[in-house]
Amino acid sequence: MSKSHRGTGVRKEPNHGRGVCPVCGRSQVKVLYEKEIDGNKVKVCKVCSAHMNNDAQKAAKAAKKAAAAAAPAAEASPAASE
Repeated sequence: MSKSHRGTGVRKEPNHGRGVCPVCGRSQVKVLYEKEIDGNKVKVCKVCSAHMNNDAQKAAKAAKKAAAAAAPAAEASPAASE
């Protein structure tokens, strides 16, 4: 399995991929993960990247649950009115 955020690939980055995370503000951490924030692509740290992925998964799950709850209600409404 490839490990793109370690070793040779990181050495090619400026300052070996280290800097300040624009999300959490921690300094001298690896900022290697590209994320889109407010329409801009920025590089964030591993922790912030995972947090954003988890939030996106929770939002998708909630939207799917809401759509599933709305679908049976929409099907039941026309049948009940007849």
